[in-house]
Amino acid sequence: MISTTIFKQTIKSNIRLWFIFTAILSAISCLIIAIFNPATMDQILGLIERLIEDPALMARIAANFSLLNMLSTQFYIGMGVLLPLIYLIITANSLIASQVDRGSMAYILSTPIRRTTVVFTQALYLITALLVMFSILTFSGMVTAQVTHGGVFFRAFTRDVQAVATHLNMERGQVADDLTIIRRNPQAVAIGAEARGIDADVYTAYLEMLIAQQMEQTQGPAQETPEEQAQAEEMQTRFTEGLNAAAEVLETEVTALFFDLGLIKENPEALSAAAAAAEMPEMFFVNIINMQLASEEVLMDARVNFEVFDYIMLNLGIFLLMFATSGVSFLFSCFFNLTKNSMALGAGIPVAFYLFQTMASVSDDFEFFRFFTINTLYDPQGIVSGGSFWLQFLVLGGIGVVLYGLSVKIFKEKDLPL
Repeated sequence: MISTTIFKQTIKSNIRLWFIFTAILSAISCLIIAIFNPATMDQILGLIERLIEDPALMARIAANFSLLNMLSTQFYIGMGVLLPLIYLIITANSLIASQVDRGSMAYILSTPIRRTTVVFTQALYLITALLVMFSILTFSGMVTAQVTHGGVFFRAFTRDVQAVATHLNMERGQVADDLTIIRRNPQAVAIGAEARGIDADVYTAYLEMLIAQQMEQTQGPAQETPEEQAQAEEMQTRFTEGLNAAAEVLETEVTALFFDLGLIKENPEALSAAAAAAEMPEMFFVNIINMQLASEEVLMDARVNFEVFDYIMLNLGIFLLMFATSGVSFLFSCFFNLTKNSMALGAGIPVAFYLFQTMASVSDDFEFFRFFTINTLYDPQGIVSGGSFWLQFLVLGGIGVVLYGLSVKIFKEKDLPL
């Protein structure tokens, strides 16, 4: 059913093109992963937070600022689809239609090799090329994430945990699993704060937040009463008024001040004005600043959390999408004898699928286009946000199997200009 001679020759003829597209695809993905900076994301998010008053909307926006969410929105709906799409269109046409058009297929079929063997071998090459391409993409991304952020192949530890564990001559995992080891030791607190580049008060608040989270994981989250929620909202309002007053003293914009709350603590006049406007003692206002800064530190830790399963599913999903799409291109490559006809539909339909998906995501007015493309079956944001995707994956896989099966049947039975 498969000719190893044809398969090897096909690899030799197409390896350069495959390598170029695979290298570019992997390089773009690795670059996005490597340059991801949670501190920068927090600054951007802080600016957005000052402009949006809806907490629910803000929570949805904040969820998109993690590493995998950035990949899903910047890579897996853009270049992650477009580059493999171009590759499979070119390759699918060259495997069958181009050879029939040039006459080289007549030479191949003049040997004892059957048509079924030829078309099966070419289909296997295209599927294998895509599979290896996305396997390399997956592995290179995981390696890059491990090197730059950690936590993929081995457990990641923050800079403060590493520094404190070294100072105390303890295992990093032991310190990370029981942060009270740091909290009870003033010298360890100072070392941890220096490692993170924040002051000891902020670092202490950061530790207390993480310790509370660890307790919630074992004991369950504490239920906040309506009175407590109302009190928290009132304190946030008063804190905002204090920021406005401090911004006037420092002669800066509130949004700029929000990115560097430490300026208030360093300026007695600004702190006094902020506390007076917020109607609270200066020490209490400083504590709120410390909690805000500590929250940013916690978020920065969370933003680089690299869920291996989600990342693998992102790449499995895009492989299945390209598998189904390549079935379209391969079908027309088997159907037509002329390259121009094969490319017209073998390239036109997949490109139309991509454009329809893009248009549907741009505006609600064009949302109906989502029903005219199989690309909507791949939802990278839904994957990383915990949505269901197995049914869509099965459909994409089924489409690919049917199209490749139909391609084999058409090529086997068609008339060829031999």
